[in-house]
Amino acid sequence: MKLSGLLILLCFHLAGEMVVTLSGLPIPGAVVGLLLLFTALLIRGGATRSLEQTGGTMIGLLPLLLIVPSAGVFFLGEHFSGQWPAFAGAIVAGTLLTLLFSALLMKFLAGGKQ
Repeated sequence: MKLSGLLILLCFHLAGEMVVTLSGLPIPGAVVGLLLLFTALLIRGGATRSLEQTGGTMIGLLPLLLIVPSAGVFFLGEHFSGQWPAFAGAIVAGTLLTLLFSALLMKFLAGGKQ
């Protein structure tokens, strides 16, 4: 992971936080920062090599963010005993919607090419 790629991501995150703070938008600054980054990448025509490497490294570390919620569910399982069907339904529905959205987005970004 290169430092320049991480600095680019942090700058866009900070820019998103500033936009939300100054405008009072009811969405997280990180989301606004990602939209700004997406817009900049569309204008530029792609990401730099350092940004690609940093993104790849961060995606590889993403499962670490899931350890805390899964540990919480493990230790608080008795409180959720009657709600497992709702959890299972939410997980299945969320997974299917994510797969559908990802497929549609890839088709759109590929220009409808087969």
